[in-house]
Amino acid sequence: MIKMIVSDLDGTLLREDNTVKQEDAKALQQAVQEGLQISIATGRMDIEINEVLKSIGQQFHRISQNGAFASTIDNRSIFSRTFTTEVAEDIYQRVLNPKFVTIVCSYDTNYTHEHNEYVEGVQQRMFHPIIIDPEIGSKLSVIKPSKITLIGFENDIIESYKRLSTEFKDEVDLFISEKHVLDIMPKQISKGNAITKLLNELSLKPEEIACIGDSYNDIPMFRLTPNSFAMATAHEDVKKEARYVVDSVADAVHMILKENSKQRV
Repeated sequence: MIKMIVSDLDGTLLREDNTVKQEDAKALQQAVQEGLQISIATGRMDIEINEVLKSIGQQFHRISQNGAFASTIDNRSIFSRTFTTEVAEDIYQRVLNPKFVTIVCSYDTNYTHEHNEYVEGVQQRMFHPIIIDPEIGSKLSVIKPSKITLIGFENDIIESYKRLSTEFKDEVDLFISEKHVLDIMPKQISKGNAITKLLNELSLKPEEIACIGDSYNDIPMFRLTPNSFAMATAHEDVKKEARYVVDSVADAVHMILKENSKQRV
């Protein structure tokens, strides 16, 4: 019996215009009415999750920044992790490159060192302003970064992923959260690890949850449970990691509720 549904945001529950399809919102509301718990698990910040939840009139458990932070539906923090200053400074200096928009993320704020047309494009997809600070590289001990994100062309993102995987294999975990986005995280941070923390908090088993996503950073949560759903728009490598492929969150939720109904009989 599925007792909790975990959904990614971008490319899964959230469209490019930062809205949620009405049928997806209704499906999640139906799941809640039938007694299921819901959690969001995303690369976005916690305050952005809350903006999405406001739009659908619900409160859920929340896993943000690929698992760096986790909170329950009643706003209890159950997990958080940030970079050490030494590692953050080393990574930041290595990744600064005109080919990328480099964003330093704290718990609730995004920073970048310069303003340009590419930053404007990134800003359009965010719920809160990116702070422009040319001196951000010297303030990492104060900011306490939880994530450093590179946004650029897909080939450059893949190249950086391979390079950083070798250079910082003992210090960071890397996730291509969208084809143009590379998230650099503290070691042993993933959606899967954060969901495990949440499961322990809620006394749930991996087989009692279902996970829905579309990107490489969703694979750790797919591997956590036999009930995994990849979006049809996902990369083939991502779809191979999921048990089911669906066209929408609503489709996945309806499958889950139908199976739960059968098990009750």
